[in-house]
Amino acid sequence: MNIARPNLIPGYPHFLHGGDYNPDQWLKSPEVIDEDFRLMPLAGCNMFSVGIFAWTTYEPSEGKYRFDWLDSIMDRMAAAGNRVVLATPSGAKPAWLSQKYPEIRRVNRQGLREPYSDRHNHCWTSPVYREKVHSINEQLATRYKGHPALGMWHLSNEYGGTCYCDLCLASFHAWLEDRYKTLDALNDAWWTGFWSHTYTDFSQINPRDDAVDGLLVDWLRFHNWQLIDFMKAEMVPLRAITPDVPCTTNFMGLHYENWYSEIGKHIDLIADDQYPAYDGDSPNLVRDAVGISFKDDLYRNILPGKPWMLMESCPESPQWRHPMRIKQPGLHLAEMIQAVAHGAEGTCYFQWRKGRGGMEKLHGAVVDHVQHENTRAFQGVAEVGAALKTIEPALGSTVQAEVAFLFDWESRWALGSTNGPDIVGWGSGVNYEEGVIDHYQAFWELGVPVDVLRPEDAFEKYRVVVAPRLFMMHPGFAERVRAYVADGGTVVFDLFSGIVDSTNRCFLGGWPGDGLRGVFGVWLEEFDGLHKGQTKQCLSEGAMLPSAFSARHHCGIVHLEGAEALGTYGESFYAGHPVATRHRFGSGNAFYWAAHVEVDAYRSFYAALVAELGIAGTLPEAPPLGVLASKRSGSEGEFLFLINFSGESQAVAVGEGWSSLVGPAPVEGTANLARFETAVLRR
Repeated sequence: MNIARPNLIPGYPHFLHGGDYNPDQWLKSPEVIDEDFRLMPLAGCNMFSVGIFAWTTYEPSEGKYRFDWLDSIMDRMAAAGNRVVLATPSGAKPAWLSQKYPEIRRVNRQGLREPYSDRHNHCWTSPVYREKVHSINEQLATRYKGHPALGMWHLSNEYGGTCYCDLCLASFHAWLEDRYKTLDALNDAWWTGFWSHTYTDFSQINPRDDAVDGLLVDWLRFHNWQLIDFMKAEMVPLRAITPDVPCTTNFMGLHYENWYSEIGKHIDLIADDQYPAYDGDSPNLVRDAVGISFKDDLYRNILPGKPWMLMESCPESPQWRHPMRIKQPGLHLAEMIQAVAHGAEGTCYFQWRKGRGGMEKLHGAVVDHVQHENTRAFQGVAEVGAALKTIEPALGSTVQAEVAFLFDWESRWALGSTNGPDIVGWGSGVNYEEGVIDHYQAFWELGVPVDVLRPEDAFEKYRVVVAPRLFMMHPGFAERVRAYVADGGTVVFDLFSGIVDSTNRCFLGGWPGDGLRGVFGVWLEEFDGLHKGQTKQCLSEGAMLPSAFSARHHCGIVHLEGAEALGTYGESFYAGHPVATRHRFGSGNAFYWAAHVEVDAYRSFYAALVAELGIAGTLPEAPPLGVLASKRSGSEGEFLFLINFSGESQAVAVGEGWSSLVGPAPVEGTANLARFETAVLRR
């Protein structure tokens, strides 16, 4: 059943297209602002984020406000039929505020109060800062309540960072006491007898102590609680004064510290800052595209039934990319339509116009320093704007998936905080992401749609649940997996799934733990970490895997306890041990990967699995390697998105009944895509 979603901006049925606009930086050049309003419709732009870093312009001194310039911008936007995503300015505080109230400046990991510098450098806990943020937000909400240009609120900018001041540490200790109630419970959960770390008072707990990995995970949990608490405080005057205006904030992809699948539950829609900066000469282009698709599928599912958008991207190259590569023809349209293919309903940029100075004066923008529309970047943005207008019937349509992936920030933190199997990416979760996305790439290459969920989300409706690297098991999760498989579901784990409990303590009784050893029919005895570039040959025991393939990064030694081997190691002292297994449990199947293997092997396995279960792909057959195929369905029909990331021309069999909205029309059921070309078809 296709259920239409609401629009990003209530009552504004258009794909949003525009970007960060900083007229406050050009108030001494009104002719530049006039030129902006001439250029906006030429680029096909209809939405602009305003005021993100404008606090000093709003409030040049304490309690003295100046909004006349913003009044003019808001009125001109309304007259042009555009919408404004009006930002709260807490992401960059004024120098006068920092000077007068030093407590609002963060204390760094070394215990030193930071000077006024950079941005995102406020204390999350400071009552003074919260009061000042509330005051400026209240001023904005009161002044622009009911304004026809006001489309949504943009909360701060890329929330992030850590403060170790006394206020924040006291808040952390109170959070721990609320979570664990007693020191005995905390000491037990963190296994603090190690290195004599048993605490006798909550005030003794230092989040900068890397010896206790349970502490490291809880500090990241607290960071996100603190961030959410600050964000909710920001919204208080906005919710009270403009209750019908949605609130969002811009996320940063799969940023390690920020638990976006949790933060997102507290806002009205999801917005991301996406900077793949696709390099047409890179041998990793397809892999980069796979990673972006994975992130997009995750963002689509944080708030089910609601649309999401790109708040920032770049039509050229971000100035912090090294090397700064300009985008080859076709890749900018591909990047924007890729997000739409995965459910986005807005594609916007940082920024509209390049500034003349500062750290980002060379950052790609819609309007270059030459200040006219006759640039490749501007014309590329106009091409996207025209494409979004053409595919507007797809608004509200959704991606339908029968496969769920579980992506767990807490497992990522637990694995990244554990000094051991993830040592290559210790403290970053690098191996967590790579392990999950290797499995996902197989589905991407097969053209099989996927929803990316968190473990606590309902997964029972899906035919297949894939949970590699699900290092941490939360209370009740194993029972849900057991019931799901027994009732006919199919689940996939790997050697790093089911290792620790919710406090990062290892399970006793063998892995996968928490009672799942019987569900998967295996016992994992040991991990073997391989050298960089080292592989181990593996051999198939049946039709689901290639006859020979390679394991890399990590190999696990497992013993069969009712499962059957789908493949075995072909070398080393563990030759003959299973590398992949299947256990028929109840009415379902539990698959287990004992090693991290090459993507080709995953693709072979999942191709056989979806064929066995009768799960349909987006196309009649798998697309050529390197071609993204995604489909959205809604009340206005089906919409097929094809993007050729392969670097060479490809013929894609799409079947009959499709007409072209963007790109080449199919001929006799085949869409022929040039290098980096995009097609959007409708049926």
